[in-house]
Amino acid sequence: MKNKLIILLLSFFGYSVMSNAQYYQDAFRFSNSNYSFGSTARMQAIGGAQIALGGDISSAVSNPAGLGFFNKSVFVLTPSLDFINTDTEYGILRDDGFERQGSEENFRNNFNFANIGTVINFNKGRFSEDKFKGGSLAISLSRNNTFHLNRSYQGENGYNSIVDNILQDAGAQGIDDLSELSYATFDQFLITPVADGGGNIQFYDAFVGGFPIQRETIKERGSHYQLNMAWGGNYDDKFYFGGGMGVQILNYKQERAYEEFDFLQGGSDLDSLNAIRIDDEINVRGSGVNFNFGAIFRPIEILTIGASYTSPSFFTMDEESYLDLAADWDAGTTYTETVDGEEVTYDLATIDPYQSSLFVNQYRLRTPSKVGLGAALFIGKDGFLSGDLEFVDYAKANLNSEDFSTASDNDIIEDVYESVMNIRVGGEYRFDNFRLRAGYAILPDPVKGSNLNERTNVSLGFGYRTSDYFLDFAMVSSSRQHQAVPYFITSDQPVATSDINNTTVSVTFGLNF
Repeated sequence: MKNKLIILLLSFFGYSVMSNAQYYQDAFRFSNSNYSFGSTARMQAIGGAQIALGGDISSAVSNPAGLGFFNKSVFVLTPSLDFINTDTEYGILRDDGFERQGSEENFRNNFNFANIGTVINFNKGRFSEDKFKGGSLAISLSRNNTFHLNRSYQGENGYNSIVDNILQDAGAQGIDDLSELSYATFDQFLITPVADGGGNIQFYDAFVGGFPIQRETIKERGSHYQLNMAWGGNYDDKFYFGGGMGVQILNYKQERAYEEFDFLQGGSDLDSLNAIRIDDEINVRGSGVNFNFGAIFRPIEILTIGASYTSPSFFTMDEESYLDLAADWDAGTTYTETVDGEEVTYDLATIDPYQSSLFVNQYRLRTPSKVGLGAALFIGKDGFLSGDLEFVDYAKANLNSEDFSTASDNDIIEDVYESVMNIRVGGEYRFDNFRLRAGYAILPDPVKGSNLNERTNVSLGFGYRTSDYFLDFAMVSSSRQHQAVPYFITSDQPVATSDINNTTVSVTFGLNF
């Protein structure tokens, strides 16, 4: 783990438990769609390298020109099962290095459908002498992304508490100007204002003086699907072309539960405060639309060259979020203050937890466009090799809202993100009705100077095909990292880095008609 890398990421992605105000993260999270997720098992097995290939319903998303290869109609169904393993390391990033505090492992399964749909063929027939051979219409539902993930970590922090972060955030602001999280801690008597003789707040003080054990659990759920309608045509079995439209359907939910407990001061328990617990939840539902078109050219019999363009997706997002905070004080713990000349004493052990209002926002997201180039080399009737390059500039994402200002988020998008080139390669070997397949893909991190979010996929698969039906199987092993911080602080930063390994098993059932 490189300190320089962690510092860079924390500078841009460090967020508190009440993190729903940082929408630039959504620009990457919801733009990071991958057509390989929603491909058939055949295309998943070859690493998703399909821009120069055809005859597969997956072309409706990757390159609709590939639909021009069909000479039969087909119905396709691809159920998938994800096995997601997460190993999270927690520690403190100090000036002299990373101080590891512990690690935890989480495991989750998720059943879904990678795609389902039909292709209706309108070819003129094999004996037609026309140069234009006809085309095929695809109607399908495909998965663009999945958000299912569990992460948790725990460790002792002997340097700071989330209350230190809240003191930084509160500064000398008036009580009515505090952020939601800072006000919640004020409500629970974790911080209190210190004023001068004129009643002007100079700073906030904290009743928390010890160093806690920290624990956080983060649960993410949701999916991003696309309803496709695309058409592809065939001119003289040499030039294929097509276009389509995709309707985006997105839902995302994140639950975070953060705790601090067993506060230590001078080696002994800090008796008055037992624990702090913060729960927040965010729900996002979105819909949008995009368009795509492409072409495939066969200059010689054994070679095809493809190009595709996918427009930005134009999303409308509806977001709801809330925050709860509770402080667990020992029985008999009190706080006394003077109100209008009279002393008022509060029994801290009996105060109700703080519950925020439900925050409701709407915003619009324009994701970056995508340009794909591909080539496929056919080895007679024995199989093929295929490779794709896909260009995406994440700095072109843009946010807009009438409910809040997105200026700072858009500035961060331009400053932090950059363009990437996704690489996919794969191949298929044929013998009789059987197929063997393998592939590899690398999807770089779009954050400048970072490789933390880089994803690598290794895939294998096999299939069996007849003139009436086909059955394909694929297994894709994907690995990446993810980083989370419970709060951001100027020194001795707590940080949790997760190694995420996802194995996806997919089976495609297809009927020709």
